Amino acid sequence: MATVNSTTRLSLEDVRASVKRLQSEGERLVGRVRDDAVRLVKRAPRPELPAVIVDTRKRAEAAVRREADRLLDIVRTRTEPLTRELRARREQLVATAERRGRTLAEQAVKALDLVKMLDLAEADRVSELSREVTGLTLRVAELERKLTSISKKLKQQEAA
Repeated sequence: MATVNSTTRLSLEDVRASVKRLQSEGERLVGRVRDDAVRLVKRAPRPELPAVIVDTRKRAEAAVRREADRLLDIVRTRTEPLTRELRARREQLVATAERRGRTLAEQAVKALDLVKMLDLAEADRVSELSREVTGLTLRVAELERKLTSISKKLKQQEAA
């Protein structure tokens, strides 16, 4: 594994991969030690071997089993803090994501409420403008009638 200086950090995925690799290597080592111990146990003692040798062999097998268990405990001991740290970091990330999601949802709701209020205000303004346009149309029509009437009177006066 590469050394880490103060400016670089391992990513969460790198740490997970390292923990898994360490755990699987430890389990393989323990498995090999157990397999070797089982093979030693299964070998039948030779009848000509003295009891001292058989006893020594049994003690060696027990020592191998103890060492395999000790190695497995070491692997577990080293991976447990990393696993806890990874779980805690995951919980922090989930909490942050939930908090940000709630904030975005609240902002979206506020924006939609503002748009709704603007739409209502705009609708009121449109109907007010429509009334004004109708009023102005009526005034223009009235002015056109007056102009037509004045124009007719002027033509009559010129003709007379």
